[in-house]
Amino acid sequence: MEGIGFLTVLSGSMFLGSYVAGSIPIMFSMSESRMRMVSIFGAGLLLGTALSVIIPEGVESLYNGLLGEFLSIKTRRKRGITNIPEFTNLDNVRKRRGSPTLGPPAVITKEIENTGHPPHRTRGVHREIGYPLVFGFIFMLLVDQISSAAGSKSDRSGRNRMGISATIGLVVHAAADGIALGSASTTNKSDIQLIVFVAIMLHKGPAAFGLVSFLLLEGIDVRNARKHLIVFACAAPFATILTFVVLGALGNDSVASSGSSTGILMLFSAGTFLFVATVHVLPELVRFFC
Repeated sequence: MEGIGFLTVLSGSMFLGSYVAGSIPIMFSMSESRMRMVSIFGAGLLLGTALSVIIPEGVESLYNGLLGEFLSIKTRRKRGITNIPEFTNLDNVRKRRGSPTLGPPAVITKEIENTGHPPHRTRGVHREIGYPLVFGFIFMLLVDQISSAAGSKSDRSGRNRMGISATIGLVVHAAADGIALGSASTTNKSDIQLIVFVAIMLHKGPAAFGLVSFLLLEGIDVRNARKHLIVFACAAPFATILTFVVLGALGNDSVASSGSSTGILMLFSAGTFLFVATVHVLPELVRFFC
């Protein structure tokens, strides 16, 4: 309950932060250059988080899931044990290997410690690292292209469709951010959760601000703009809670499947982060300083 409680607080903070940031264009006027600097800083932090936090944690989760599956199969085969303890990392294996009833056989422990990972299926895991990153990048590329194509009309209905498509694109991206936070929360590392949360908020704030500014510029009235903002603000918290609950349910059945699912989702979200940083932030940075 502590994990879901803390995650609920973070999700509520994401909603409030996004809504407040999106309400600024309605209530106040802010310098465009200042908002652009905040956006660049936030997206830069997003890139750093993807490279230094989310990708390493995703890779670790994949290997931990493989390790749990490997130990479960081997221990059942050697000992005939039906209830296998959850080995989440090599430290737990080393702590429990001295127990005659809980630990895996010494030959398995020695094999794992010598190689650093189970000797089988490592090539498959290596492929699983790259595929989610690529799919996350391509997914956001498709969302971006669809939004741009839908918003290329110049008439009134085209403007409305452009506003809706922009909202849909940002909602999908916000949901991907929520998946990242929900996946990070399953690692039970509060520092990782906070780093991902801060990176997301520094990116979502300017995104909410830009969304409402764009909608007002396209002639959408304030009431409908607020509706778009509420949908955008709810996307990430909803995806966060849903991801955490689904991965928690998987964890009750299989530690290996839970670890693999967490790793894949974290790497997928890292791919979406990399798209934002490389496709939107770098060109914006060049235009800002040129």
